[in-house]
Amino acid sequence: MARRRADTGSWFSGLAFLIVFGVLAGFAGYAGHVSALDPPARLEADGIIALTGGEGRLQRAVSLLEDGAGRRLLVSGVNPSVTAEALRSTADIDPALFACCIDLGREATDTVGNAREALEWAEAHAFDRIIVVTSDYHIPRSILELRAVMPDRVLIAFPVASPRPWHNATAARRWVLEYLKFAAVFMREMMRGAFSGDGE
Repeated sequence: MARRRADTGSWFSGLAFLIVFGVLAGFAGYAGHVSALDPPARLEADGIIALTGGEGRLQRAVSLLEDGAGRRLLVSGVNPSVTAEALRSTADIDPALFACCIDLGREATDTVGNAREALEWAEAHAFDRIIVVTSDYHIPRSILELRAVMPDRVLIAFPVASPRPWHNATAARRWVLEYLKFAAVFMREMMRGAFSGDGE
């Protein structure tokens, strides 16, 4: 009996080690990939989507709109309590540009909601080629979620640089949590593809 318990304990210890090693290796690969992301050199699209929640996202998206990279900008996930004028003023957006070409999405509360909001907006404007602006660590999961609801559209990732996980504890926690969320969505999409036959 003692031998059996010892074997079982060794088996669980080995499994735990493999899981921890796999998570660490996966995170290292994710962090390396994200750290190497660069904005595309040449941008040309129908529309631009900025996912709220990170510093610099809106400003970069507005700059792209001003440069003519897209015809309209959707700011997805705007807090319902934030007025349009407060958002415009905070981001120092030209009033004429804001009035003509910027749409505010207020329904999304997470990345899944961002994807649904983006789909409705893209369909309403018949946009097929879209630039996605969000923090670099958020790019992989954002593209997965958006592609899940709009597989036929071209999505161009535009990463906004953020502090690396080795810079401070806050950044490390943010990147680790995002990696775990990304891994869950990645597995979900893999399973969905396998069961639907897309993975054949």
